[in-house]
Amino acid sequence: MLSPAQNPHTGLAALLAPIEASLASPPALAQVLAGLAHAGALDDAAFYPAPRLDRYARRLIWHDPGDRFVVVGFTWAPGQVSALHDHAGLAGAEVVVEGTMKETLYELVARDEERYRFVEGTSRMSGRGATGVLQPPREHHAFGNPGTVAARTLHVYCGNLTSSLSFERQGEWWSAKQIDLTYDA
Repeated sequence: MLSPAQNPHTGLAALLAPIEASLASPPALAQVLAGLAHAGALDDAAFYPAPRLDRYARRLIWHDPGDRFVVVGFTWAPGQVSALHDHAGLAGAEVVVEGTMKETLYELVARDEERYRFVEGTSRMSGRGATGVLQPPREHHAFGNPGTVAARTLHVYCGNLTSSLSFERQGEWWSAKQIDLTYDA
């Protein structure tokens, strides 16, 4: 866990106050994140220094001692994309800080003991300052950097997101695999 004194990100305490105040409303949280990105308040110290070649990098910026929320900075190399995944039932929001991101939403329409069926929803390309909202049960998406330069995104989850389900298509159904989420820094 990082504290404001330990984190090289200047002004962390000032960033956390509006985030914490908006946790009850993911749309309001998204507006706060957009405002922070627009103001240039999210500097390079919040992110892993360079993209990883094998997968996107995750840097823990803040873990609330009461597990009410975590703030995570992602660094994406060109072409890196997450699999379709969930957010373990947690609400939250994300903002594009640098680069271009593509998000494809999915709706879970059926489930049996081992399989899931999704309907692919809308896809959108987003640039700096664009936000996304996660509100269960609408928490399933694929997210990635379709651009030719690195991208950075900031994510706030309303709880301590330590694992999620990653889905792989098998015909009309999808299988799920639990992924333990780790941090690179």
